[in-house]
Amino acid sequence: MKAIIQPLAWGLAMASMLALASGVALDVVVDTAQATVTHDGHGAPAASPVGGEQQWATDAALREGMTRLRQAVDAALPANPAQSISERQALALQANIEDGVSYLIANCELEAQADAALHGLLADLLGGANALAEPAQRGEGAQQLVTVLQRYPTLFAPPHWNETAQ
Repeated sequence: MKAIIQPLAWGLAMASMLALASGVALDVVVDTAQATVTHDGHGAPAASPVGGEQQWATDAALREGMTRLRQAVDAALPANPAQSISERQALALQANIEDGVSYLIANCELEAQADAALHGLLADLLGGANALAEPAQRGEGAQQLVTVLQRYPTLFAPPHWNETAQ
């Protein structure tokens, strides 16, 4: 009887540990994905102002965070888009983008629709930052970062950047 119970107990113990580890891993993935889209009870990205529609108001934290992101991209990317950046530069830029996005998520105090529009930009910034880690996708990731920074002033009303960064 002991010969049957002991392997069964080990099997149950291993299955329990595997289920726990899978659950923890799933929680991390889901929490990370949700952090890029939602926080503080805010929903998924809303429709963005386009053309002549009203732009969303900025606040000091948004201007500070976007200024930091723009400065990081400007410092890391060569003036000539045909030139590539090194792996070291790409990974440093990726870390700066992730830090900047974290700052915006932690400090944003925008109305719900403006916040949702911002989170659309943040998701695109993180996508570009993740692409920087892959040599084959590095150029596309860098271009995505530039495109997001160009799109930001079309969604949000001036002032867009900190005065010192203009």
